[in-house]
Amino acid sequence: MNNKWNVIYIGNEYSTDNRTSSHHIAKRLAAQHNLLYVEAAGLRLPRFSLSDLKKIWSRLNKAFKPKSKGVSKDFTVLSLFLLPFPSHWWISRANKNRAIEQIKRKTKALKFTERPIVWCTVPTLAEVIEQLHPQAIIYYCVDDFSALPGVNQQRVIGLDKQLSKQADLIFTPSMPLFERKRLEYEQVLLSPHGVDVEHFSQANKPGPIPQELAKIQGPVVGFFGLIEYWIDIELVCFVARQLPDVTCVLIGRVTVDLRQFDIPKNVRFIGQRSYEQLPDFARRFDVAIIPYVLNQQVFNSNPLKLREYLATGKPVVSVSCPEIDKYQDVVSIAQDYQEFAKLVAMAIANDDQGASTKRQQVVAKDTWESRYNKVCQHVEAILKNKNTMEQ
Repeated sequence: MNNKWNVIYIGNEYSTDNRTSSHHIAKRLAAQHNLLYVEAAGLRLPRFSLSDLKKIWSRLNKAFKPKSKGVSKDFTVLSLFLLPFPSHWWISRANKNRAIEQIKRKTKALKFTERPIVWCTVPTLAEVIEQLHPQAIIYYCVDDFSALPGVNQQRVIGLDKQLSKQADLIFTPSMPLFERKRLEYEQVLLSPHGVDVEHFSQANKPGPIPQELAKIQGPVVGFFGLIEYWIDIELVCFVARQLPDVTCVLIGRVTVDLRQFDIPKNVRFIGQRSYEQLPDFARRFDVAIIPYVLNQQVFNSNPLKLREYLATGKPVVSVSCPEIDKYQDVVSIAQDYQEFAKLVAMAIANDDQGASTKRQQVVAKDTWESRYNKVCQHVEAILKNKNTMEQ
């Protein structure tokens, strides 16, 4: 890539430790191009929960501190604070005007003299993108957003369709999403998630064990990631009861009310840890698990943690969904609770170094660099075609 692009990258909150695919792409774009990361508001309405109140306070704090340099050393982060209840016309208009004004002011300060590429990982700002006069619109559609809890489904479907129609390129990480988009739109690319192979492979080498896990006796069944409604806590509890000598450790921010569950003593929620620490925690795992609730969002997903787990070399036990089933040669896939617990026990008893090496080899070429480079080749082709047409 010879020329530097000006990129307005619209995504969720960047500072979260739950590193997503959009974070990895943004980081690589910023290394080669001028990038403004815009934190758009979430798609769902806020709840009166401690978790959401903390988010609102954090967003307000960042949005109204104009001297703040953001949360990344590599690029500028602009945190928008948009009013909730956007279905009201006057709130919607106020949000649009505020978003356009703030983004334009920031791009001017960053000296974006050329028309920008607008690169979206959420459809939140679909109604304002054309006002930014982009030379190209890229939609990284990572999820079935209308299936998320607490969203206005019809509004989200509308925003997704509006953004998809405007986009010069739509790329999706999972085959179900790809097939759906391809039925309606022409410029659709399947681009599965990558993985930071070098980072997570540290878990298969000697190194430190975090103190939270160092004193645990017996096998550890581990999970890391956001603990939201799509995580089947009942399944984890079932495994813990079936295997009382095992400790199930869940690492990540908890957004569900755990009081509704009867949680055994050998299930531990140890909270959020940084991305940099995850290989150290995984080093103590005997088995890594993907205990998803089987719903529409999961069906359309391509779990990033699957490749991260495989890069650690650890045995993986998971529920079934289309993108996970592709890895059945190296992942133990369960159809029900009983089978899940059985497969966890078998993985603990039977793992060997040969199987560990095979798991790592399966994802060795699925680096974020390879995914990023392929997508950017398509973006370059689009820009070249547009420039030719304008001449």
